[in-house]
Amino acid sequence: MTIVLKKMNSIDESVENNLTQWEIGPYHSSLPAPIKLSLLMDGEVVSHCSLETGFLHRGLEKVFELHSWRSSIAYVDHLDPEAAVFGELALCLGVEEIAGLAVPSRAQHIRIILAELTRVSSHLIYMVRMARVVGSETIIHYLLRDRERILDLFELLAGARFSLNFLRFGGVCADVTEGFIERVLEVCEVIRIRLKEYNDLFTFNHGFLKRTAFVAPLTSSLIRECGVTGPNARASGFSFDVRKDSPYTGYDQVDFDVPLGRGEGGSLGDVHDRFLIRLREISQSMEILKQLSETVPSGEYINSEVEKGYAIPSGEAYVRVESSRGLLGCHVVSDGSSQPARIQFRTPTVAHLMVIPKLVTGIRIEDLPVLLASLDLGIAEADR
Repeated sequence: MTIVLKKMNSIDESVENNLTQWEIGPYHSSLPAPIKLSLLMDGEVVSHCSLETGFLHRGLEKVFELHSWRSSIAYVDHLDPEAAVFGELALCLGVEEIAGLAVPSRAQHIRIILAELTRVSSHLIYMVRMARVVGSETIIHYLLRDRERILDLFELLAGARFSLNFLRFGGVCADVTEGFIERVLEVCEVIRIRLKEYNDLFTFNHGFLKRTAFVAPLTSSLIRECGVTGPNARASGFSFDVRKDSPYTGYDQVDFDVPLGRGEGGSLGDVHDRFLIRLREISQSMEILKQLSETVPSGEYINSEVEKGYAIPSGEAYVRVESSRGLLGCHVVSDGSSQPARIQFRTPTVAHLMVIPKLVTGIRIEDLPVLLASLDLGIAEADR
């Protein structure tokens, strides 16, 4: 959709303030997803912004109530198609808490391996979007090449590249395929080497610094006001990671660091910091994958009680996982029937959308695509 310019209703007001109304979206090349922005422009500077979403709404949470517990795992893949495993993991943890299902150690290792591979894949596609908005076409091919390696691993394990439908209540649906662990270690080494290329082409690139440094810093007060989590919050020095603060599915047995923004290229929490945090998280995910791949225990990959048949008792649970975009919460309610009574999600993108009107105000229009790409919006999980 093209940009529509509208003069202010009051002629005196428009002449005095030189303000124009810009409507951008819901489908526009400068937007990372289907959203609509109504901007009040003072020349080339945004003086006011309002946001409209809902163009992808599918009623996903209602769909869960119409299908069986097992089918819900397949449907939750559509919560965030780019990082489907996190939705599966949150749902499984919630059901397992209600049912009191123990997860074998081998299955926990497999779950974390899948989660960290998904995190790396999601961060790589985030960097692709950043490259596109700053006009760096060369690195896009580097990034997509390495992301394909991860998608190949998913296909080797689950037979699918995006919607894996691989986790199950009490474990995973199958054991790892032959050669999978070795391939994971190979991919870790390759991407570890690639990180230097990403730094050379991005982090230390003068043109990229000029486009991202000092642009739209996210303050700690705004983080608390809107409930921002994940890399966007950590880029501003806000130290919170569910994997560290409330470990789940075996993360307490893994040694890794949580990178925080330091304002190296510009100001603390700006676009450049948000990019750097994801680059460093890829490095930490490589370390987690290396540790787990070398210590995968033997044993069952799913709780034996599940294979015999079981029923989800009445109850409710709320669990949190650290997705690639931030804190993903899942509230599960069971009434003892074969279908969920209620499944609700707290998705990180909703908070990121809330900060857009405040971050956009005061920036120049040419910085708008860079700002939006830096927030890593997953509109599918917001318009669920």
